[in-house]
Amino acid sequence: MGRPVFLGKAYINWCEKCNVPLIGDSCAVHGKESVFRLNITPPGDLRFAFEKDIEFIRSVFREHYGVDLGELFEGKVVLLNKTPGEDDTYEVILDGYVFGWIRFDPLELKWTPGLKVEGAMALWKRFGKSMRKWIIVDEGAIAPILSGSNLLPVGIIEAEQSIRRNDDVILVSESGEVIATGIAKKDYESLASKERGTGVKVRRQKAINYREGRKATMEDVLRANSIELERKVMEARRFMRKVAAKYSDLPIAVAFSGGKDSLAVLGLALEEFGDEGFTIFFNNTGIEFPETLEYVEELRRELEPKGIKFIVADAGDAFWRALHVFSPPGRDYRWCCKVTKLGPITMAIKENYPKGVLMFVGQRKYESIKRFKQPRVWKNPWVPNETGASPIFHWRALEVWLYIFSRNLKYNPLYEDRLDRIGCFLCPSASLAEIYTLKEEKPELWARWENELKRWGKRFGMPDEWITYGFWRWKKLSRGEKAIARELGVDVPEERSWEPVKYSMVENDDGTFTVRFNTVVNLRRIKEVAPILGEVEEGENYIRAGEVIFREDGAYTGDFDEGVQAYYLIKRAYECVGCGVCVGKCPEGALSIDPRSRKIVVNGELCTHCRECMDVCPLLKIKNPAEGSQL
Repeated sequence: MGRPVFLGKAYINWCEKCNVPLIGDSCAVHGKESVFRLNITPPGDLRFAFEKDIEFIRSVFREHYGVDLGELFEGKVVLLNKTPGEDDTYEVILDGYVFGWIRFDPLELKWTPGLKVEGAMALWKRFGKSMRKWIIVDEGAIAPILSGSNLLPVGIIEAEQSIRRNDDVILVSESGEVIATGIAKKDYESLASKERGTGVKVRRQKAINYREGRKATMEDVLRANSIELERKVMEARRFMRKVAAKYSDLPIAVAFSGGKDSLAVLGLALEEFGDEGFTIFFNNTGIEFPETLEYVEELRRELEPKGIKFIVADAGDAFWRALHVFSPPGRDYRWCCKVTKLGPITMAIKENYPKGVLMFVGQRKYESIKRFKQPRVWKNPWVPNETGASPIFHWRALEVWLYIFSRNLKYNPLYEDRLDRIGCFLCPSASLAEIYTLKEEKPELWARWENELKRWGKRFGMPDEWITYGFWRWKKLSRGEKAIARELGVDVPEERSWEPVKYSMVENDDGTFTVRFNTVVNLRRIKEVAPILGEVEEGENYIRAGEVIFREDGAYTGDFDEGVQAYYLIKRAYECVGCGVCVGKCPEGALSIDPRSRKIVVNGELCTHCRECMDVCPLLKIKNPAEGSQL
């Protein structure tokens, strides 16, 4: 997740006659005459709202304002624009204006709504005083409010009785015109009694774009966008063909995750290379949604008879085994990516395409700062036998969905369950809102993960809030998380630590170093990995690996850095979970994973002691391949 992507001011074009959003400057039906621009909050990665999204939005607004938006939304194209914030916030767009938003409160752990002036107009026109959270203001207060001033209680004529401090409210003139929206800074009783101080913090909003448009269907959206959509499709296909020609010595493949972006790339590949055939790689992390696995299996049964090769890089139970070694993953501790993704996909490529593969992936620049800065074609440093390329790098989510709908592609049914992202169900990069949506929509999956978190919380001595407020998603709490903990009055340790194998190092009088471990050194196991450090010599009660001598009671060396390397080797020998990242990284092919023990084994005849495998092992203090943070 990280910092939001900012690509300049964001907007969406809208055809007033069709009453649909446009991805270009012109409507394929009515040209440019009926097109206007709507400014939205950056980055502007809009998507369509599904039926369950709309039902949920209606429920959030109903709870707050006491009215149902069903009539307002009926037959309309509704867009959701995810915006930066403490947690998930979505602008709600219809009829060519921003109606309002829903925001997940990370302190109250619930969704709250808000209205733009246009949305307030729409509700007031329909419901008037039968809705909640309204304030009638004195005519003399209107001009100051429109000039940017807050509302004082003295300027209030009447207020709806359910108003509480920090509620979103609308301000209406005596003549019944909506003036502004804002946040109540006092309860109803204080507003009614004219208590001194700010009554409502008023939002500033310049333009008012309220209009009621005609009903529209997805067919209307596709028709209006048909020309621009096909232009984007052809550009993406030309890109794919050009890259394939440049890397003609590599077989073509598509990385398919089960999500919308990879589905769009798969669709493009079928259009461009379908007759020639290509390979689909699916990475089963072992912590996928069951619906995703069923969906992928359906696609496999459909595509394999058409000559499309399907390869599954299966992590099996690697996550659950590794959990006992690493502790729960975090945004700043994403060992899970290496264990369940990079390792299995590296080994699958190495096994099937040892000379490498050209992998088309569904990465888009709107997703993160890292992806925005990444080139459209790249060499993956963590998967050395893969060259990656993104045909939809410049597409917004809206364009991805338009392409999917235009080709009638079967998409993952989880999108219709209010899940915005499809991936590992327990991903630490998930927002609190996504976690609570998971709890509501897939309680059995959350229960399994929550039980694991409870065990770890007890082991770390964490309060219940460590789970409830999602603090488990950090190994070292971020500044924002520490502020939330302070506001809640919860004592959550700033950093958690879990090291199954611990060591201490002492400098001896002669300048050598002795490394002690909290376990007896298993010399037989050390022998299997010792070539990593250097030439191996086996004695009666010791193993020498380069400059280090291992005995049952510890390690001995004349060099401090080699003492640290001895500790790293012990960790790899004892804690290896068989992810396979190092296997793909080894330039000599000297590494393998023992199928029985699921641990690394080194071929001493091939190993050149380059230690490149040390640089990628998720057990060690190395860079996170996903976000560049320290593991």
